[in-house]
Amino acid sequence: MFRFLHWYLLFLIPLFIYLFFKDNSSRAIKFSSIKLIKDSGVKATIKHKIGRYTILLGVILLIIALARPQSGKEVNNIKKEGIDIVLALDLSGSMKSVDFDPSRLEVAKKTIDKFIKGRKNDRLSLAVFSGTAYTKVPLTLDHNILREMLEKTSSEDVNKDGTAIGMGLSVGINRLKKSNAKSKIIILVTDGENNAGKVSPETAIQIASQIGIKVYTIGVGSDITKIPIGRDFFGQMRYQSYEGGLDERLLQKIAKQTGGEYFRAKDPKVLTNIFKKIDQLEKSKFDINNYLEYKELAFNFIKGGLILILLGIFLERYFYIKIP
Repeated sequence: MFRFLHWYLLFLIPLFIYLFFKDNSSRAIKFSSIKLIKDSGVKATIKHKIGRYTILLGVILLIIALARPQSGKEVNNIKKEGIDIVLALDLSGSMKSVDFDPSRLEVAKKTIDKFIKGRKNDRLSLAVFSGTAYTKVPLTLDHNILREMLEKTSSEDVNKDGTAIGMGLSVGINRLKKSNAKSKIIILVTDGENNAGKVSPETAIQIASQIGIKVYTIGVGSDITKIPIGRDFFGQMRYQSYEGGLDERLLQKIAKQTGGEYFRAKDPKVLTNIFKKIDQLEKSKFDINNYLEYKELAFNFIKGGLILILLGIFLERYFYIKIP
C-alpha cells in the first residue's frame, strides 16, 4: 500500500509548472525577425532547455518529498504467553517392566519427547525421582538440550530405591514457585505408590494448590508388572511378575485437589493419546493484531530532487552556450 501523508501538498505541482512556463514566456527577448540568426547557421534545438526542465523535475521531486510518500505492508503482531511445565518422571525399578515394549520407561521417554516437540513457546523442565528426586533440567526454552538429556535418562540416574511421589512433586514445585507464568503445570508420570521420601504427597498437594500449580498425573503400566531379573543357565531371560503396585487413589487425589486430571495408561497407545489430550488442554495464548507498517520514502525523493536541481543548474549555466 502506498500513500502520501500530506497529500494536499501535491496540488503545488501543477501550480508550479504553470508558473514556470508562464515566467519563461514573459522573460523572452522579442525580435522583429530571427532571419539573421537562421542565416548564420544556428538551428533551433531543445538542448538549451534541458537544464531548465531538469531543475523543474528536481523541484517536483522535492514537493513530492514534502507530501511524505510512504509505502506500507501488513504486519502481524503476535503476543506469546507461554506455559511453564515440569515433567516429573518416575525412574523406579518397576519402570523397567516389559509390559510396554521395550519397557515402561522407554515408552514414556519417547512419548514425552513427542510432547516436547509440540511445546515450542513454553519453558519446560525435567525432574526425575525414585527413592529421592532432583531436577535434571531446569526450566528452559532450549528444548534440544532437554530432549538430549531425556534420551540419556535411565533408572540408574537415581541411586536410591523406592517411589517418592511427594519428593517428585516438591522438586517440580520448587522449579515453578518463582515462575511469572500465568499457567504452571506439573505432569507426573509414575507406575507405583509413594513409599519413600521426606516429603509426603499430602504436603506437596497443599503447597501446589496454594501456589496455583496444576498437576496432571499419569499412571502407566498394565495390571501386571513384569521386570527382567537376569538370564538362566540356558540364556533365557527370567522375569519377576506381580500384580498391582499403582496407587490410583493417590494420583486421583493429587490431580483433583490441584485442578488437574488423572489418566491411566495401560498400553503405549493410550499414553500417547493422554499426552495429546494434555497438549490440547494446556495451550499457549496468542494475541494477533494486524496493522500496517509504513516506511518513509521522502529521503529518496529529496536526494533525487537535489541531484536534479544541481545538474540542471550546471547544464543551464555552464554546459550549454546561450545567446543573450
